[in-house]
Amino acid sequence: MHHSRIAAFLLGALLLGSLFLTFVATRNFHAVDAVLNAPPPEASKMIQTLGHQNARQLLHYLAGEENRGYFEAWELAQISLGIALVAFLLFGVEKRLLAGLAGAMLALTLFQHFKITPDLLWMGRSIDFLPAAAESQARDQFWKLHGIYGGIEVVKMLLAVTIAGFLFPMRRRRLRQRVEIDPVDYANHRHVNR
Repeated sequence: MHHSRIAAFLLGALLLGSLFLTFVATRNFHAVDAVLNAPPPEASKMIQTLGHQNARQLLHYLAGEENRGYFEAWELAQISLGIALVAFLLFGVEKRLLAGLAGAMLALTLFQHFKITPDLLWMGRSIDFLPAAAESQARDQFWKLHGIYGGIEVVKMLLAVTIAGFLFPMRRRRLRQRVEIDPVDYANHRHVNR
């Protein structure tokens, strides 16, 4: 079995999933402004009934709820993928350094999921209906936690890229070794059948 290929697949899934979730989360909030700036006729009537500011808060709340659900689900998926990656690197590829780096990624994800995310969810919901211009200590705390969460995501991405840097050259080295070890070069096979 090709454990390094499976480990590379799991690592790629972690990287791609994180990048995709970042794209989706930012896109959800941009969609709120897009709908409010150029609403379809049916939505325009509803927005006028609610008022522009109330409609903005409601749509912003909806985007926030979607993002909160996505992040919770992705964290659970990251934990599962992280456990599998550590196992394949430790027992399959037998590289303790790489398993340790993957273990650090897993530990950071567990910290995010059990320590930071619950606070972010609670604070996010508590500030969703505050006016944008209002000063709020909860909003300031939310953005500090959001910054910490984002910083941890960057560290996990750097760890993943580091693992990839070690993992992929190992594959190339094995291919080169096979060519050097197992050459087929028989003198009587150099002729051409005519």
